[in-house]
Amino acid sequence: MERARSNRTQARPSRAAKPDAREAHLRKITATLRGNLEKCASNPDVDPVHDVRTGTRRLQAMVESILRERDEDHSLQEPTEEWLGALKKMRRAAAPVRDLDVHRKLLQKLVKEISRNEATGATAGGGNAAMSAPPDVAEIPVVAALPANPLIEHAQHLDAWLQHARQHNAEALKKKAAKLLAKFDAEAAAFESAMKLWPRMRRRPQSAAIVALESFARLVHEMEQLDANNLHDFRKGAKKARYIAESAAEDAHAIAVGKVLKRLQDDIGDWHDWLVLAEEARTALGDKGNDIIALLDTERDHHYVLAMKTVNRLRGRLMGEWLATSQPRRRSPSLASKTTRTRTASS
Repeated sequence: MERARSNRTQARPSRAAKPDAREAHLRKITATLRGNLEKCASNPDVDPVHDVRTGTRRLQAMVESILRERDEDHSLQEPTEEWLGALKKMRRAAAPVRDLDVHRKLLQKLVKEISRNEATGATAGGGNAAMSAPPDVAEIPVVAALPANPLIEHAQHLDAWLQHARQHNAEALKKKAAKLLAKFDAEAAAFESAMKLWPRMRRRPQSAAIVALESFARLVHEMEQLDANNLHDFRKGAKKARYIAESAAEDAHAIAVGKVLKRLQDDIGDWHDWLVLAEEARTALGDKGNDIIALLDTERDHHYVLAMKTVNRLRGRLMGEWLATSQPRRRSPSLASKTTRTRTASS
């Protein structure tokens, strides 16, 4: 009878380890990134270029989030560094093309505004923005009304320059993407194999919302004073925190945190896009484009004020939420009084 019981015990299948949902999500976005990189190697259209850039950032945020919750292991360090380095190369290859796509879209938006103002007789450029902006934004000087046709002509010349630059960078991206694609599977597999060999977490993982808030809190601590010189770098850090939050698709708290971070990221991004577009206009048009450059400078200044207002408001909101979640939970009064009575009785 004892032998039969022993045989039944041995025949009982071992309980499989519970799969890590984040690792499954990691594999999913890795596969998506590979598909978009493959598209860029053949035809770097707007969507795959954008998805390669965002996909690498999402992967980086996920990898760093998982690593922070695990014990140090030197065997994982090398494949992790190689994988993160490969992601960085992909992102840098796609960045110039993606930026030019965004800037051409901004320029098209500006041309539509100029044409609409010409039809209605309104002030060209920042006039509409100033009228609809808060009082402190409206104080930014508005460029005087200018003939619409010269502005549109300058915009067309600038768009042609941007399009040519896009074609040049797209060809470089195709070659770079093909080289990166050849190493993609091996580097991704090496990292995943190292992850499987690495010991599981000793403690229960924190929620994506808390990890994202902690990441944002570190960013705020590192960059307490913000201005035009470091605002873009602050945006990059906020974007990383956002992708950590968005990695938990079914966590309502994480989704809410991700939305706030996205709003902050978008407003800073709008300012930076106008900033770079104005610099590109100076390079492409020189003194001949002074009129449209003045309009672009107005948009840049307008969006800088808006971005700083958004940062000041949402930074305080997110830091307050981080402080609330990081504080140790207090015992309820009933439990505390019960403990006190027990100690008194025992003494």
